[in-house]
Amino acid sequence: MSSSLTLFSFFAVTFLYTSSHSFNITNILNQHNDFSKFNNLLTQTQLASTINNRQPITVLAVSNDVMSALVPGRPLDVIKKILSLHIVLDYYDEKKLKSLNGKSVILTTLFQSSGQAQGQQGFLNATVLKNGDVLIGSAGSSVQTQVVESVMSQPFNISVLHISSAIMINVRPENGPPFTPPPRSAPPPNDDDYDYDEPPSPPSPHSSAPGAGPLKATAKTSSASGVSGINSHPAFAFALVITSILWFMT
Repeated sequence: MSSSLTLFSFFAVTFLYTSSHSFNITNILNQHNDFSKFNNLLTQTQLASTINNRQPITVLAVSNDVMSALVPGRPLDVIKKILSLHIVLDYYDEKKLKSLNGKSVILTTLFQSSGQAQGQQGFLNATVLKNGDVLIGSAGSSVQTQVVESVMSQPFNISVLHISSAIMINVRPENGPPFTPPPRSAPPPNDDDYDYDEPPSPPSPHSSAPGAGPLKATAKTSSASGVSGINSHPAFAFALVITSILWFMT
């Protein structure tokens, strides 16, 4: 009897402990519509299941408007590497970060543990300014994002922090060169920038076909010559008759 009670107590305590320390990042982010794109990509890249199976952990969530600029043109494996940089393998809520009080701390991310990071790519540098603002950026980079607010926290298990922009690094797709965002397409050229030869004006309906003028003039000349020749024949005959008469009279 005592052994059965002990076994029951063990399973009860284990169940209560597991329930109190388990979480589901998908369900957590489902309660915040502004992180729906970030949440969907965690599922597509299978990072959600990785987060659910690790603790303590901190997720740096990015809002939909930022994700809209991050995703286009990038392969899914590149997006996975970038998002894994937003998963810190330790527990940090706002209170813990601000307790740094003007100091900096190096954070290890899931990307570093993947073995795919080069140099300091898998580490983040968190700095607390004197005014209390918390800035986070890739180690060795001057570009930083700011912690906006705490989304949720389960002390020493999981913390979700909203950051103002994505933390970017230069990563390469699987079996490919480092990814570079595609250039923006050039705007269509302005028609005013081009010179066109104007097409010839259509002939006037009253104008003559090419060459008609000279031919007509020639015809007139020929016609005039013919008339002149015809009109001159009677005068020539009359002169011939007069000449003959005068010749006989002499």
